[in-house]
Amino acid sequence: MAAVTWSTRGLPQKLLQDAFSSKLSDLHVNWTLSIPEPDGFDASVRYRKVDRLTIGELRSGRIAGQRAASGAPLLGVLMNLSGRLACRYEDGREVVLPPNHLLIWDSELGFDFDVEGPHREFYLLLPRERVPLAVASAATHLRGALPAVQGSGLSAIAGEHFRTISQELDQLSDGALAIACQSFFDLLDAALTVTADRPSSKALLLNAIRQYIDKNLDNPEMCAASIATAHHISVRTLHVTFAGTGTTVSRWIRDRRLKVCYRELCAAASTKTVTDVAYKWGFNDAAHFSRTFKQAFGVTPRSLRTGSAVPALDDY
Repeated sequence: MAAVTWSTRGLPQKLLQDAFSSKLSDLHVNWTLSIPEPDGFDASVRYRKVDRLTIGELRSGRIAGQRAASGAPLLGVLMNLSGRLACRYEDGREVVLPPNHLLIWDSELGFDFDVEGPHREFYLLLPRERVPLAVASAATHLRGALPAVQGSGLSAIAGEHFRTISQELDQLSDGALAIACQSFFDLLDAALTVTADRPSSKALLLNAIRQYIDKNLDNPEMCAASIATAHHISVRTLHVTFAGTGTTVSRWIRDRRLKVCYRELCAAASTKTVTDVAYKWGFNDAAHFSRTFKQAFGVTPRSLRTGSAVPALDDY
């Protein structure tokens, strides 16, 4: 599905500010905008919406914005690609975002912003409750700009992944776009959880457990008890290790299995049936698998396998 592009180009100058404010409020957060230099001003937004996730690329000249009436709480991740962006919060703190830096922000805390054009950014918005806790915590505690340049470790890898999503925005199906965004949040969560200099013992254990799960996805007997035994820890310690990640160990296993099934069912060369794929990756009840798959991706595995439906994830 191709991205939609909206632009102020061709609009009368007297309509620029209201038209851009209206569009940005629809695709972003409710902002009251001002355009200090309307003569020659141009702005455009290239975007996709998947369920309650919005992802887009914004280009503009010099603008300023102040938060208007807020709706449902949203969490945003913004990457400044060019120009200088200053964001201020209700408590008076300010974050200046140079190019190639990420900002994680909460819609209920952001107050106003200034853009020194020409400016280009890539952003992602979704409900606060649907992001990993480490990412949500970074927004709530106003962590500030996160460098995504070479040499900044996992945050650089997350930033490169974000850029790639922007480049592939016209090529990805809704389902693939949702998976790409989930992978970005996984990387960002890891970047915020694991420090570049000295990963904590909990972070190292969590990483080892996740790798173990990925290597044993096709084992239908894998469960919390077997994972704990393999890592010489108690089941309680296992659950504590996953606390704060935004998911549980059982849900992590299920989601990883579903993603593998998704990719295999999309493979044109595969001759396996839906039941074959489900049983191969640890699901022992075909009917339960189909229900769970549809809840996660918005389509049945059979319709995805036959190519009769365009998949769209509704759970991140």
